[in-house]
Amino acid sequence: MNPADLFGTTFACECGKTHSVPIQAVVYSETAVQQLPAILDRHFAEQRIYPAHSRIALVADERTCAVAGRDCESALKLAGWTVQTLIVPDSPHGSPACDDITRDSLRLRLLPCDGFLAVGSGTVSDLVKWIACDAKLPYAMVATAASMNGYASNNIAPAIRGVKRVINGTVPRAILAVPSMISQAPVELTAAGFGDVLAKPVSMADWKLNQMLFDEYYCPLCAQLIRELEPGYLAHPEAIRAREPEAIAALFQALIYSGVSMTMAGTSFPASGGEHLISHALDMTAMARGLKHDYHGRQVGLGTIFTCALYERIFALESPTFRTVTEPTDTAFWTSLADVVEEEHILKRQKAERAVQELNRPGMWDQVRATLAPTLRKAAEIKQCLRAAGAAHRIEDIGCTREHFLAAALHCHQMRERYTVIDLARAVGIMPKAADEIIEEYLV
Repeated sequence: MNPADLFGTTFACECGKTHSVPIQAVVYSETAVQQLPAILDRHFAEQRIYPAHSRIALVADERTCAVAGRDCESALKLAGWTVQTLIVPDSPHGSPACDDITRDSLRLRLLPCDGFLAVGSGTVSDLVKWIACDAKLPYAMVATAASMNGYASNNIAPAIRGVKRVINGTVPRAILAVPSMISQAPVELTAAGFGDVLAKPVSMADWKLNQMLFDEYYCPLCAQLIRELEPGYLAHPEAIRAREPEAIAALFQALIYSGVSMTMAGTSFPASGGEHLISHALDMTAMARGLKHDYHGRQVGLGTIFTCALYERIFALESPTFRTVTEPTDTAFWTSLADVVEEEHILKRQKAERAVQELNRPGMWDQVRATLAPTLRKAAEIKQCLRAAGAAHRIEDIGCTREHFLAAALHCHQMRERYTVIDLARAVGIMPKAADEIIEEYLV
């Protein structure tokens, strides 16, 4: 499969769905900014009333505006576009936040326009995706770092009423990036992107697990797309650390097509499982307590080590006893977020009970092990890849205490209905006891 052939296509898939990839182009070129006006002319054409009516809202943060936003603004103005530049402010915790408060603030400042241009990475991408979807207007993306897989995904991961959600948005008509800019992005951002793609074996296993237990939707084509990209960025993680152009390009490609797989599937499952829940719990509790947190992908890397270790322990069991484990939503951990988390936790309790019923069916456990085990990677291998790439691989690397990471791992299952390896570990009795042991073995 040539992933680039998917752009701009709609086709019937063996999974039973008709997939659509509205992205028309991905431009990875040193002249990407110079090509921007022509690309917008081509892909925003239906929104423009007449040629002179070319209004665009450019959204960036302070850093990405300086790196690329001003150049994009100049190129567009030179080509006759009217540009309103909106700067997303930093949150009190440091970097900008993708939440309902920031979205509403941007909306209030927004002038009438024919489309949007996002210049930045994760937060800027999600905010523009959200606003553009609500406004039913097109947008394009100028990526400034290989830091996350949301560029080509229609999923948005905002905090709404303080709780991390996954909601549907829209995808950009075009994604542009300048290779030298991507290669020279802050090393922490590139390492975050590497942590994000390393999570795919766990997220894919969790996705398949949900199909087996609950007969939920699963697409073999989306799974194949992600699996075929692994060699490009996993073979030489040290090249990521050295910022070698070919390695960074492979990482960027993997992030783009990871997002495409989510768009095709219509769910974040291909790229987000139990490992992401740990990161979301760290984000949410940090924001609720007014504390800083690290980049999402760097936290996901640690979550991937943790969940791979969980899967190893679970699949070592020949004939486990499955039981439903329920507990109240922990208000001491979630504090002001507890009421909102409880809404999801109610659904999770119901799903956990259904899972145990299915797992206790004769032959189901052997089937689950035989199907999922070959897709996974060892926790030690993930840790070594992250270390070689210069990415976070210990709790201290993300500025988190051991106690807080442990608490996030023990509580993150409460915040989302989605069934993951963390719930499976609880059903077989490995969690919560194994959490502290895994942290001691792999993350300190």
